[in-house]
Amino acid sequence: MTHPATSLNFEQQASTRKSQSAKPEFSAFEELLGLHEAASLLGMHWKTLEIMARTRKIPALKVGKRWRFRVSSLNVWLEIGLNSNTTNHAALTGQE
Repeated sequence: MTHPATSLNFEQQASTRKSQSAKPEFSAFEELLGLHEAASLLGMHWKTLEIMARTRKIPALKVGKRWRFRVSSLNVWLEIGLNSNTTNHAALTGQE
């Protein structure tokens, strides 16, 4: 799935994806993006995103051997990064 890298609204895309789903929603889990999907959404190379995830520069989850990304976490990460004058690693990743 390819996403345009300009004028993205992550929350809107997530809600649209949920509303288009034919499955009944009985769980509070948010859909996770794979490495290539998240890289495409952010407009970067997948290997760069993988390195950022491995070094904890971006919020990510490792499920088995694969990296997964929450759309809401990426959105928060982008908002904090865009609104800050300095890079605060703890604020961007949610970790101390």
